Amino acid sequence: MSSGQLTQRWDTFLGKLKDRFNDILTQADSPLDEIISGLQFDTVPIHNVLNGLKYQTVEQLSQKGEEGWSKMQAELIKSIQVFSQGAEYSKLTRFIGWMNDEFMRFEVKTYAKAARKVLENVKSHIDEKKIHRCTQCAGELNINVYSFNAINIKCESCGSVNTYQPDDRIRAMEYYVINHLAEEQAIEEKIRGQRDKSAMKEYYRKYYGFMMENIPDKKELYERDLNERINNPFFS
Repeated sequence: MSSGQLTQRWDTFLGKLKDRFNDILTQADSPLDEIISGLQFDTVPIHNVLNGLKYQTVEQLSQKGEEGWSKMQAELIKSIQVFSQGAEYSKLTRFIGWMNDEFMRFEVKTYAKAARKVLENVKSHIDEKKIHRCTQCAGELNINVYSFNAINIKCESCGSVNTYQPDDRIRAMEYYVINHLAEEQAIEEKIRGQRDKSAMKEYYRKYYGFMMENIPDKKELYERDLNERINNPFFS
């Protein structure tokens, strides 16, 4: 078989793997939407499904690609086309990289969709207008129900200190909602960051910037995490 014929066969094989990747994710859209519509206050069911999809796509198709390459390599050697091996194998490397990037986009998009559903559910169960009263004098307390930490509030009427514990559903939003939406904001920087250190720094800035903006209670914690990451010797 000529070099051109081998190349054409290899390209066709990789094209079929790419089509299979796209087909699996397209077919998963509708079932995922059904699962999302049934979510309550966490995204755990989505996590389990996405793990299965990653195995079916990135992992299994990468394995099939490597198996196909073994056959292709044998044909190249048989045809005395050893010089072509590097160029042809690089096509598989690029394809696997493309799958990883595309699955990451799909994963983040799906989690963000699920996060918005969870947020909608939380808001429908939390009474934002509920009046919170002092345990000593029953005076009205000024409380932000979307707090993520326990807070001590001094009563303006009698001066006693009241401790407010946020609803567990609101606490859970930090991971199941805001974290996923932050990832959505910074996904392209995260993908570029796998190959470019400066882009990874931008990912951290964008991700943590979103977290600090939406969870001001924990701004100092997230700011510390951000500084530790971008000042890591890895980026020097």
